[in-house]
Amino acid sequence: MTDRADDGGRSREERRAEAVRVLESNRRDGYTIPSATLYPFQWNWDSAFVALGLADVDPAAARREVETLLSATWPNGLLPQIVFWADAEGYFPGPDEWDAGVEDIETSGISQPPVVATAARRVYEVTGDDDFRDRVVEPLDAHLSWWRRERSTDGVVYTRHPWETGMDDSPAWRGPLERFDPGHVAYERADRKSAALADQRPTDWDYDRYVALLQQGRAADWDESVLRETCPFRVEDVLTNSVYVRACEDLAALYASGDDAAAADRWREQAAETRATMRGRLWSDDLGLFVSYDRVAGEQLLEPTVAGLVPVFGGVPTVGQFERLHETLTTDFLDFTYAVPTYVGEAFDPDRYWRGPVWMNTNWLLERGLRRYDATEAADRIRADSLALCDRGGFREYFNPRSGAGRGSDDFAWSAALYLAWTGDSQS
Repeated sequence: MTDRADDGGRSREERRAEAVRVLESNRRDGYTIPSATLYPFQWNWDSAFVALGLADVDPAAARREVETLLSATWPNGLLPQIVFWADAEGYFPGPDEWDAGVEDIETSGISQPPVVATAARRVYEVTGDDDFRDRVVEPLDAHLSWWRRERSTDGVVYTRHPWETGMDDSPAWRGPLERFDPGHVAYERADRKSAALADQRPTDWDYDRYVALLQQGRAADWDESVLRETCPFRVEDVLTNSVYVRACEDLAALYASGDDAAAADRWREQAAETRATMRGRLWSDDLGLFVSYDRVAGEQLLEPTVAGLVPVFGGVPTVGQFERLHETLTTDFLDFTYAVPTYVGEAFDPDRYWRGPVWMNTNWLLERGLRRYDATEAADRIRADSLALCDRGGFREYFNPRSGAGRGSDDFAWSAALYLAWTGDSQS
């Protein structure tokens, strides 16, 4: 680990200490909020990235982060996108709008990419805590089984809300959202804390559809058997599937470490099935990357987003596909001052949420995946740029890929956590 000074004159160790302080400031009773200014509850994949960063630094906190999240698993295996552990007055959409949860735990009614399995494996490998492993395998199994049972017919899983993908206002969702009329939806947005932030967030056009999808799910009492037939947004999101493949691998590894060979084989077979389907239906040779698939319209969503590169995280691309994908990465996504923009198509906007800025979590998924394919030069570039952005701008929510300017919320938890993961000895 290099102990160089950043642009503010701070050493790498001083910046790591600052990252720890951000996480401690954002920590609540057993979980870490993404941001005090905008996201004051527990978010699913945010907590997973936090646990990944804490594994080497504060293993006890990392274990608790994972277990607190898993404690909100529904009886059917859904692991919610948001868990409302605290008072949600003034937040929209809050628990009253979702009307969802289990027993006395209020949650949203959708999920998010299952990074939690990868985080649990990482925490276990760092700590060697067999008791932790034995506590988490059952809820992890229940959750990944939920994806397979409720959201798949042939191994590839689908999402039914843009929020569920994590990349809320990706240009890839424009087509599916245009294909339905949300009607009149009454609500008051609470996600715009300043004029500058408002310009970076999804539009009212998008939010009308987000809220309409939420209201439809609530009206169906979150019954997947109803929603799989009626929900107008049913998208096989390439990022969610990439993370799902890796999650199946990681759950298999946890089972194998506990000598449950049958369960390990079952989840390895699931990973192989999903990979095989992705290689066919979600690959675009024209774009040279993977894309999402609209189940309603029966067509690929041909937008060049960073999600189309993330299948390397699950070992999805064939040798030939990876050669094309690596060319696309180098030509289209690395041709910026800072890698990797989340989108490089016609609607590119370097400051607008998931339409161009660099996010640390997608950078981490891509960087880790590239190393599976021995693409060391590209992986090193992404890691170096990610650290430089945080060194220059602090732990912001996202960054302009041209100027490096930080955007969105300050003191963003997964930016701090992944900085720790990248600069820790075992992640270097």
